[in-house]
Amino acid sequence: MKIAVVTDSTCDWAFDTYAERNVEMVPLKIQVDGESFADQIEISTEEFYDRMIASDNLPTTSQPSPLDFARVFERLAGQGYDGAVCLHIAAPLSGTPQSAQIAANDAPIDVRVLDTRCTTAELGLLVDRACELREQVESLDDMCDALVVFRDEERIVLVPEDLTNLVRGGRFPEEAAKQAGMLNIRMLLTLDEAEGKVVPVGKAKGSKGVVKEVSAYIQNYVAEHGPARLRVAHCRNTKLVEALLSALREAAVDFEVTSIDSCGATIATHLGMGAIGVAMAPARRE
Repeated sequence: MKIAVVTDSTCDWAFDTYAERNVEMVPLKIQVDGESFADQIEISTEEFYDRMIASDNLPTTSQPSPLDFARVFERLAGQGYDGAVCLHIAAPLSGTPQSAQIAANDAPIDVRVLDTRCTTAELGLLVDRACELREQVESLDDMCDALVVFRDEERIVLVPEDLTNLVRGGRFPEEAAKQAGMLNIRMLLTLDEAEGKVVPVGKAKGSKGVVKEVSAYIQNYVAEHGPARLRVAHCRNTKLVEALLSALREAAVDFEVTSIDSCGATIATHLGMGAIGVAMAPARRE
């Protein structure tokens, strides 16, 4: 069975990787100072960072339309695909999965829209796994079953440098953010395993505290699940990423890094510059 893998721009892969891995990417739309762009198609991540930093207004994002997905499914049918698995940003964070499902209902091929409950680096790992599985499975049912198992074992830690964008976007209380800023407290966030909502998972004081706490989180994950594959995303904060990976190596943690990429526009809009995200999943391949 010829199975296509479809995702969206919140997967936060480097743009060229989608074509290299034969993955269809449907972009979200980004609005900055009255201009609208197709994420990664009409504006690069680095260009978006510059625009966001210079703007007095918080950028906004919007989901692809069902027509955007319908066009992709029609093209895949014309290319001889029998089916497709769609892996998108968690439903509580965006209407993207709903748009994909509307188009899937009338698609000329069998399309499954999986409830990923994740986004950014964690979604990137799930798409990685889908690319492996499409060469191994015999049916869409088998592929989706295996992806659900993998999804349920994934975890992610998101660490904004400050809470400004989360407050401006209405996702974090302003008074609590002020107190955290005064005390140099960095919030550690994760995506709820049941639904994919953003929830706090810890706190750290300063960058050294972030390295310590995130390292401990990953070490606990490895102790429970065995050797881990990590995917890292960040908003121009390579220094913190390098410090974290160095700490993991010094602690003799058994891990491999699949990639280190820039957070895309959607995630950067909510977390702000300086944020990092580290996703983890079992390194074993069944």
